[in-house]
Amino acid sequence: MELHTCLWNDVDAFSFRENDLHPLTKHYPTLQIRIHQNVNSFLAVAEQADFVLTWDFKKSWYAACPKLKAIFTPAAGNDWVQGDPLKKVKLVYGRFHGRLLAESLLGALLLMNHRMPEVMHNHHHRDWDRNRLTTTRLLGNQTVLIIGFGTIGQCCARLIQQTGANVIGVRRYPDQADKNGQEIHSLSALPLLLGQADHVVLLLPGISSSDRFMNPDRLAMMKQGSYIYNFGRGNSLLSNDLLEALPRLAGAFLDVTEEEPLPPDSPLWDRSKVVITPHSSCIYSEYKPLFVDEVTGHLKTYLKPVT
Repeated sequence: MELHTCLWNDVDAFSFRENDLHPLTKHYPTLQIRIHQNVNSFLAVAEQADFVLTWDFKKSWYAACPKLKAIFTPAAGNDWVQGDPLKKVKLVYGRFHGRLLAESLLGALLLMNHRMPEVMHNHHHRDWDRNRLTTTRLLGNQTVLIIGFGTIGQCCARLIQQTGANVIGVRRYPDQADKNGQEIHSLSALPLLLGQADHVVLLLPGISSSDRFMNPDRLAMMKQGSYIYNFGRGNSLLSNDLLEALPRLAGAFLDVTEEEPLPPDSPLWDRSKVVITPHSSCIYSEYKPLFVDEVTGHLKTYLKPVT
């Protein structure tokens, strides 16, 4: 069987090379792996592919892949890979992101909560002002509200709970949540929960129902002096809405924005209470090994591994 990879990417941590795939050949020595660097290279031999590892896949490509059994993508959502119109090819999304994003989110919570942007302002101006931190409270004594409480959200909750913080999850179907004793509510509880949370985290997918989810009305429901974080997709919190709400918030941490890259002339860059990272919450050296390990497990359905 042949496995074809279309995993080129502008971000080095997401661009797979031959040595990254060695664990696959070790487990499945009969598997032939073909690495492509562009779409034309893949489509020229697509009829030979039994499996594809890819960031992107268009519906029109399925017709060129008569043998294709499964597509594996590192992406956590359906942003780039389109499903098979005939529903014959299995599409498997990455499910390893939780550990990576959880650590990034915890770092953001600690950074904002301990007012590190203000501390860095001190550093920049060589100012030994210790009073900036006078009203700082332990994260463990606060409430973190996670909106979008799927697999990744629950992984984040478990790590954050270790600080002692009260973590509350919100999801569309709370009855489908896991059984870890975490407090989980439906969207109808948001008006009450937003007024209680010290930190509001958005982990929403980039689908149309998430468009402007955190609208001005919901931003106004947030507790005075609370923080907001967006680690999902930028369509759920628009820059103009956030800018209007900022005066009553303690700050915002954005790993995603509605336009990426965020334009240099965006007023968000100039707001001292806003921290911006370049959609980098999962950029770790472990990203590629975790994905390859996951694919190794999935392939057991089709291939016999070395014992």
